[in-house]
Amino acid sequence: MCNMTFLNHKDYKYKEKDLVWNIKIENQVGEIYLKDSNFIFGSNADSTYVVISAANGAVLETLNPFKIEKERNCLIIDGSGESYSRYTLYNIPVDKRKYSKVTLKIVDRLYRGDTETSILIINTLSGKEYTISFNRREFPFVADIFYFQDGKFLIKYNVQAATIVNKYTVSIGLIDLEKIIKNYHLNP
Repeated sequence: MCNMTFLNHKDYKYKEKDLVWNIKIENQVGEIYLKDSNFIFGSNADSTYVVISAANGAVLETLNPFKIEKERNCLIIDGSGESYSRYTLYNIPVDKRKYSKVTLKIVDRLYRGDTETSILIINTLSGKEYTISFNRREFPFVADIFYFQDGKFLIKYNVQAATIVNKYTVSIGLIDLEKIIKNYHLNP
């Protein structure tokens, strides 16, 4: 098995500029769902969803009232992680024709300080392993990652508690792993 880490095991930090697109949604909570060729974000609790373009991340419209027949739990909240001494692993369901396994590793707060340490581990069908560490300044809290298609993943991050000064904000971005891995091979 060939283990490869970006930038020769230096602390590579995935940054917001690496996202294909990135949007911020204020004052709305919920999960991300596929709807036709786009996504919707929201929850049945308030029956409001925003429609997000899969192509460029633009908010196309607001659906209100709207209801999802079966709500999905996000990866981290649904308790499907495997806890270890200093971290938790969350297996991300993926297309098994593209990847053998994709895992999100979250280092426990005791060992990470005030912000998250989130690491995405990608195992390819050829036996190679790629590790992406998210920049903690730009991704202080990764709340969910799920597989979309063609090596693309959606990430929900920077979830903040609402206060009088700050509104509740959720950021959603599209990650293109195929492009990242291809760029790595061109510039190891």
